[in-house]
Amino acid sequence: MDYQNFDVEIAEGAARVTLIGPGAPDMGLLCDEMVNLFLRLQEDNAVRVILFVDGDHSFDYHHSLDALAEAPGSSGGMEVLAVEQEIGRRIVTLIKELHKPVISATRGEIRHNGLGFYLAADVRLAGENATFTAPELSTGIVPGWGLAHTLPRLMGPGRALEFLWSRRTLTAAEAYSAGLIDRIVADDRWEEELDSLVERMRSLPQPAVHLTKLGAQQADSLDFTSMLSFEWESQQQCWNALETAEGLTAWLEGRTPRLDAELSQEDD
Repeated sequence: MDYQNFDVEIAEGAARVTLIGPGAPDMGLLCDEMVNLFLRLQEDNAVRVILFVDGDHSFDYHHSLDALAEAPGSSGGMEVLAVEQEIGRRIVTLIKELHKPVISATRGEIRHNGLGFYLAADVRLAGENATFTAPELSTGIVPGWGLAHTLPRLMGPGRALEFLWSRRTLTAAEAYSAGLIDRIVADDRWEEELDSLVERMRSLPQPAVHLTKLGAQQADSLDFTSMLSFEWESQQQCWNALETAEGLTAWLEGRTPRLDAELSQEDD
C-alpha cells in the first residue's frame, strides 16, 4: 500500500518508516494510514523492529488551531478537538501495544503533538542539532498524545511542568539530561548507529522482547513482589518458544541465532 504521510521500507527484519508529506497533514488520513501500517507490521513476521525517522519533515503534528480558534467554547469547536484527541490516543496506543520494539530517531525540530508521537516509542534517538518544544499552552489547549503521562515519568513532575509552562525549546543535550531521549548520535555516524541498533534489536528472540517491553511499561504500577511474579511468568512463556530454544542453542555453540519469520510464526 502507498501512503501519503510516510514511506515504508522493509528489509532484513526491520521496517524503516520515513516521515514525508506535509508537516501539518490531514489528521484523519494520518490516523487511517497509521492504523493500517501498525496492523500490517504487527502481522508481518518478517518485521522484528520498527524505526521511525525524519524525512521531508520532522515529528511535527499539531491541532487545527484555525478551526478551533473560530469557535472557542462552542460545541462545534469541541467536536473538532475531540476528533483530534481521539486520533492522538489511537496512534500512541498502537505504538505502546505493539509487540515489537519501536524506535524513533530525529535530527530535526520536534514540536507540538509530534512530541507525544516521538516520545511514545520504546527507544528514542536524536542527532546533535535536534530540538524539542512542547505543545503551545498559550492557546489554552491541554497537551494530548499521552504527554500528561509520558513527560512526568521521563522528566519528573517538576521538570515536566517547567518545560510545559516555560514554552522554551530544549536542545538535544538538554533533552538527554532531562531523560526525554535515550542517546545522542553524532551526525557523521547517524546511519551507522541506526543500522547497528536495529541489527542488535532484530537479532533478539521476539517473545523476550515483547515481555520485557510489557514489563518496562508496568514498572511504575507494579510493586516489587508483583514484578518478581511477572518476571517468573514471563520466563515460563519464553521457555516454550522456539526462538528461545534457538537462542540458547546458538549461545552454547558460539554462533549467531537463526531467528527468522518461520520461527516467529511458530512461536505465535
